[in-house]
Amino acid sequence: MKIDSCSGPGRLTGSAESTVRVALVGERGLLRTVVAGVLATTPGFELVGQSGPDQDLTEADGRADLVLMDLDTVEDPWALTGRLHARRPECAVVVLTARRTAQVLRRALRAGVRGLIGKDVAPAELIDQLRAIAGGQRRIDPQTALAALDAAVNPLSEREREVAAAAARGWSAREIAARLHLAPGTVRNHISTLLRKTGGRNRWEAVQHARDAGWI
Repeated sequence: MKIDSCSGPGRLTGSAESTVRVALVGERGLLRTVVAGVLATTPGFELVGQSGPDQDLTEADGRADLVLMDLDTVEDPWALTGRLHARRPECAVVVLTARRTAQVLRRALRAGVRGLIGKDVAPAELIDQLRAIAGGQRRIDPQTALAALDAAVNPLSEREREVAAAAARGWSAREIAARLHLAPGTVRNHISTLLRKTGGRNRWEAVQHARDAGWI
């Protein structure tokens, strides 16, 4: 097997029987066990290594064509993706996640992730997606793509986004007012509007909702 650099990163060439070598990264548990079992029993795939969420793959990712990462259990998946790409730029990184948000999609694409797949995908569909990614394609979970489209219609004004971003830093209303050169009462009004538009019960829930929706 060889990597065809002219066909895009991570594209496998050779015969139809070329084996896709996969390394897993994530918390040891039911999901990783099931995925490992699927890969180990599927013709055309070879499981070459597994790693916990707080470990870097070394020998295994040196052999892998594709690294499949559990996004929800790795502490800093984007930093890990960057380190993997620095060592093996031709190795495709694919993430499994239950967080189908515009923010996750933006960060994944910025990090150079080649595939974003929902955790509720059927085993056969997972294999099809991985095979397509190994062939040079990029695959994005449809629900995540829809979330990104919904986020394009941002109901927050520019000033409301500034206040929400400041609140996300943990600043008090008085601190936000001082930093944004606003009256404290104006900041409180913006936070009230943020609560109404996001449906949050408090400023922390409102900020989290705005983040998840890709509004800030």
